[in-house]
Amino acid sequence: MSYGPRALHRKSRRRLGWPLFAAALLALCAVIAAPSFMYEERAPASRPYLVYRGARQPYPVVVEGGEAYVPFQFIKQVIDPDAFSDKGVVVVTTRDKVIKLKTDSLTAYVNQHPVDLRLPVTLEGNEPYVPASSLEMLYPVATSLHPGAGTFVVLRIDADSMVAAVSSDVPVRPEPSILSRRTAVLLAGTEVELFDTKGGWVRVETPDGLAGWVPSKYVSGATSKPAQIPPPKDYTPLPLSGSKLGLVWEQVDWKTPDTSTIGPMSGVNVVSPTWFRLAEKPGEVENYVDPRYVRWAHSRGYKVWALFSNSFELNRTRSVLRDSDLRDKVISQILMYAKMYSLDGINLDFENVYQDDAPYLTQLVREITPFLHEMGLSVSIDVTVKSLSPTWSLCYERKRLAEAADYVMLMAYDQYSSGSKVAGPNASIPWTKASIETTLQEVPAHKLVLGVPFYMRLWKETREGDQLKITQKALGMDQAREWLKTEGITPVYQAETGLMYAERTSGKDTYKLWIEDAESMRQRVELARSYGLAGIAAWRRGFEDSATLEVIEAYSK
Repeated sequence: MSYGPRALHRKSRRRLGWPLFAAALLALCAVIAAPSFMYEERAPASRPYLVYRGARQPYPVVVEGGEAYVPFQFIKQVIDPDAFSDKGVVVVTTRDKVIKLKTDSLTAYVNQHPVDLRLPVTLEGNEPYVPASSLEMLYPVATSLHPGAGTFVVLRIDADSMVAAVSSDVPVRPEPSILSRRTAVLLAGTEVELFDTKGGWVRVETPDGLAGWVPSKYVSGATSKPAQIPPPKDYTPLPLSGSKLGLVWEQVDWKTPDTSTIGPMSGVNVVSPTWFRLAEKPGEVENYVDPRYVRWAHSRGYKVWALFSNSFELNRTRSVLRDSDLRDKVISQILMYAKMYSLDGINLDFENVYQDDAPYLTQLVREITPFLHEMGLSVSIDVTVKSLSPTWSLCYERKRLAEAADYVMLMAYDQYSSGSKVAGPNASIPWTKASIETTLQEVPAHKLVLGVPFYMRLWKETREGDQLKITQKALGMDQAREWLKTEGITPVYQAETGLMYAERTSGKDTYKLWIEDAESMRQRVELARSYGLAGIAAWRRGFEDSATLEVIEAYSK
């Protein structure tokens, strides 16, 4: 075979191509492998990356005059899901403080007391931006700005941490994969804080905010670093006589009952008179307290948890809940009355509330609780059984309310309410059991109190042609017993409701009564005991009989 010029050229190209390609490949690898101790991704000095717990956060930081400002959404979504912002006011509630910062104001309010700020909260668009100095006042964090690295670091100081050193120069990557891009390289001996692990990777952060994933084999000598400040202690409600809460509500429309007419109440350690309610004028609280009742209750060893209602008025409630200043005004009045009358707690009874006001109701509870705790008072809130009713059930954020308050009272009655088109029991036992189980999905047992009825409804069904007219009236236990005796009726056990049932027909009228008595209370008490609930609360005093109170007494011990 002979080689012409063209063939020789092709052969020469083959001989020379591989060495040249190999040399180029080696040079490229050398460039890729060459260590770089520089940050490869820097943010502008005026918009540094926000770094928190070993991760770069997708929230913009603004730097003005050497101060970093963080967006409220970072606080809300990362640090504190209970942080609240509305109409230019940022509100932070802790176990013992309520802190309010108003846009463009150099005065903050801590438990309603003015505090001077170095820099105000500002608005960028509709988003509040909180200066770093205020962030450190609000939360147990330390912040640091690193212009050279293009980072702003937020560091928790209320929890122990794990620190270590890297054993050799190692790239840092945003994801735990060799295929993830390199954002920087750590020098051997660099101290890092350790966070999550995944596979053979560990998420780390340096003091100047270099954060990401490195292979765990390059991290050694991990040690625990104690928190700079101790974590806050949980609030413990004041102890009650007896191991369980035994509360009875005292209905007060205008005048508190004469205490000389109230007999012994075995099993009861808390009374809750309905003394406070939202007034028609926004921000005002109507007060029906009788100091003699407080002195009487304390002389018997009862705590007094005055009930504060929203008057069941939708718009009246909204006007207060959605206004920070009006919430403050209402809270101030409740605190004043609580101190004036030597109360032991406040029971919040807000019913008939717009569904989209649910977060604002939670906020009211979060704002009033620290003040009441500071005074040594217990805080409870009443909720209905879960249903699809927007204003009577969906208006409660039960999980968040339970986090804020000491107790959640489940009003497990009115299964068939006064306005029902069908006659039925006030609270059948299976329905009560199901209501407890559903509520326990959001409220822990040690905070859940079972609301029980002392009353029942006597239903009257009147046939008028093809129409059935239904009316009812509430009866107490003694009244029901008297009605049965007068009518000569012997009730029978109804398996599907777990209650004794009585019925009588007279002409066009049929009377139906599902009976509440000591036996029905025993079944409710057993439910509370079996689920480990905090106690029971009964509506209302005056409808009970002595045998029922004895059942409650046996439970409360």
